[in-house]
Amino acid sequence: MARGEPMDAKAITDAFSNAEALGFKLFFSFDYAGRGPFSKDEVVSSINKYAPSSAYFRHQKKPLVSTFEGPDQAEDRHDVKAITNCFFVPDWSSLGAGPAIRAASGVADGLFSWAGWPWGAQDMETYVDASYMEAPGGKPHMMPVSPWFYTNLPGYCKNWLWRGDHLWYDRWIQVNTLLPEFVRIISWNDYGESHHIGPIRDHALVAFDKDSGKAPFLNSLDHHGWRVLLPFAIDRCKSNKAVVTYEGVSFWYRPIPK
Repeated sequence: MARGEPMDAKAITDAFSNAEALGFKLFFSFDYAGRGPFSKDEVVSSINKYAPSSAYFRHQKKPLVSTFEGPDQAEDRHDVKAITNCFFVPDWSSLGAGPAIRAASGVADGLFSWAGWPWGAQDMETYVDASYMEAPGGKPHMMPVSPWFYTNLPGYCKNWLWRGDHLWYDRWIQVNTLLPEFVRIISWNDYGESHHIGPIRDHALVAFDKDSGKAPFLNSLDHHGWRVLLPFAIDRCKSNKAVVTYEGVSFWYRPIPK
């Protein structure tokens, strides 16, 4: 979540309330890039308020906390961890795996990587993933999985594509090969970068506020299909086997040829 979003207070409370009722787990991932860095007190307050919830995800009996960037605030994590007893798995991809795990005298308990897409015309490989699994020296790696990436938001000076022809399938095969401690899907609702696998909610399209309404590349292009075979992929990831309860086909295509 980004700092200072006007809907955060109600949305977070509602999310935890519903997750408790459903037996679902949540954890905080603080976005230090979107609207600037969180203060140490803001992070501590959020964790301490919601960590007691039965819906808060824990690892080694500690509330798990992640970030999107924020390495400049790495020293703050010592105090945050001391006060909240959190298990800290940041994304400091701007540093790379080695420098990230050494930052602030090794304050990270594990590492998350944002490198979930291939560069240029190449297929997705696992070189970066392997660097994150080796650098922590036994600390857990949170591996990213994403279906694709496209953004065209002039208001944010963003306009690029990362190839994703068969990325969704390839990444789940790579997950089963590397077997990281955690897997994180990017993303549920980042509509501005097109990799959302959740439903489109008109009230949540704040990324387009700086531009002229909903971007054309989002119109009527829901991504429900990404979730059809997801239970099978998750079962394979967790237990190396899956019970097939239904058969289905999921396919995607380019509305505009190469």
